[in-house]
Amino acid sequence: MFYRNSLRKIHTLINHKLYPLNDHQSDRFNQLITTSRGEFHSTGCLYLPNFLTQSTLSTILHEIDSIVKDFSQNLFHSYVQHTDNLYNISSNSFEMESSSKTIIAYDQIPSNSLLRKIYSSNSLIHFLTQIIQIYPQLYPSCDKLGALYVNIYHQANQLSWHTDHSHFFINLLLQQASNPNEGIFEYKTDEKIISRHDFQCGGLVMFNGRKYLHRVTKVHTSKSPRINAILTYDCTREHQLSEYVLKKFFGRTT
Repeated sequence: MFYRNSLRKIHTLINHKLYPLNDHQSDRFNQLITTSRGEFHSTGCLYLPNFLTQSTLSTILHEIDSIVKDFSQNLFHSYVQHTDNLYNISSNSFEMESSSKTIIAYDQIPSNSLLRKIYSSNSLIHFLTQIIQIYPQLYPSCDKLGALYVNIYHQANQLSWHTDHSHFFINLLLQQASNPNEGIFEYKTDEKIISRHDFQCGGLVMFNGRKYLHRVTKVHTSKSPRINAILTYDCTREHQLSEYVLKKFFGRTT
């Protein structure tokens, strides 16, 4: 199955009718860039619903299920106490937040999986570069653990309020918690909390995590976990996470 998947072209993996990423010269592509760029820069949050086809989404979830079974003893169950900056530890216990999730690292995702195929797509990278505009070119990360990874939020897991170091992150929504009121992505604008109940599996999110506090609300009762993939790109070809960050968020450095 993985071998056949690796031969599929990117335009068959995403919803090409809505997102013609291969048609760089078309009016539809230029309009998509203009609309997406405007939404991201004005709100800090670009949401592209139905970005993945149903077939792609189903296959990726099957791949993740296989990974979970194959690496059941080796997946890292992250628990981090932090301030509103995930990288900082405060001596004041009243300032502390806690976040927890299960992580599938990049080196645990098969080289011929659809997630890797999408992540390395030149068409997607070109599209994202055109939207963000901050850098002349984006490149896939070289990090062996954090280039592309999957977050799984089971019962009692959450991602508490924080900001990021990067101006943006790319998030593929793969599965929502079975309780529609749990595992919700939220962010603050001028102290107003925006709850994105409209986010659905198969969508892509680009978010300015440096500017806006954000979180994923706790999963309490859902039998099915919330699952998303983080696609890490950078303005340099040599991007790697520090050993401190790797140890803290992946439980290892290699």
